[in-house]
Amino acid sequence: MKFPLVKQMAVAMAAFGLCASASAQLNIDFSNARGIGTAPGKMLIENIKVLTPVTNPFTGTSTTVEAGYNVIFNFDAATLHLVPEGITQASGSGASNCATAEIRVANAVTGSALTGATVTMGSRTVTTNSLGIATFSQLPAGVNSVSVYSSGYSAAMQSASLSCSVTTNPVAVALSPSSGQTGGLTSGQFRVILTWGQNPSDLDSHMTGPNSDGTTRWHVYYSSRTSGGICGLDVDDTTSYGPETVTCPATGSTGTLRDGVYRYSVHHYSGTGNIGTSGASVRLEFANGTVYNYAPPAAAWTGSSNVWTVFELTVSGGTISVAPVNTLTTGVSSGSVRAQKAPLFGEPEDTRLFQNLSK
Repeated sequence: MKFPLVKQMAVAMAAFGLCASASAQLNIDFSNARGIGTAPGKMLIENIKVLTPVTNPFTGTSTTVEAGYNVIFNFDAATLHLVPEGITQASGSGASNCATAEIRVANAVTGSALTGATVTMGSRTVTTNSLGIATFSQLPAGVNSVSVYSSGYSAAMQSASLSCSVTTNPVAVALSPSSGQTGGLTSGQFRVILTWGQNPSDLDSHMTGPNSDGTTRWHVYYSSRTSGGICGLDVDDTTSYGPETVTCPATGSTGTLRDGVYRYSVHHYSGTGNIGTSGASVRLEFANGTVYNYAPPAAAWTGSSNVWTVFELTVSGGTISVAPVNTLTTGVSSGSVRAQKAPLFGEPEDTRLFQNLSK
């Protein structure tokens, strides 16, 4: 970790009253800390250790009391500073770890449960059972990171928001087969993996892209799993958690990506709650190991029939660029996210075409 970042976090710890001043000798240990983005411009740094020397007044000897903290930072682009937004004590005297978590791990291409995957939260690692579930207890409430590894799969890391008032806090993670394995990505391919919690029960993946005529767009979703002959929907889930996975070009195909804009969106098809409270996580993966993680925006989510337009991927002469869109469209009747022509960057698909689709 580079010094300026360490200094910024140390100053942040001082701001939360964890040490006397930012200029004093800070007993803060970042050696086992790890970070993950939780939302656009926000990141979680976990396991920041604060070491406090305590002197015995009778013997004069000193001992060290250790406590661990998780801190949410907002990145201030104007000043290039990390600005602390919240802190949770995760270990040591005074920590109130009352949350549980049920991590469900699946194969992103088939949807089948992964037995024997190792799941790490905080300082603990649990192996998934025959149902692909790893269970944790005594975790801090708030945002936590989840790291998952299984032999033959690409490792994944995502954030999860835990509450002490929820019995299990179910979290779904899907792993993509690693390169060389069945279903593994090859050069020129990308994959989008959607997972979410128990509610809503049915979120749908939608990928749109350019037809060869250069004006109309194809649409891959539950009712047209290979439309356009480029991308394919590997798995569709209707009973909570996911995964819903789209691979471009389709898994097992020999096609190539056509130049143009590929747009990925998530539609709330059915079930209680909304996308914003669903625990949804979208991961965009490339064969070279590049990964982008997305979480729903803080928005005025209202009931069902919402579309979260997540990102746009542009292919031009073999070059691929990715840009977040992260917008919300409300009151959409069903899953068609196809547009007659590609809209300008950042605009959602034409909602007039979201009509009368059924499962």
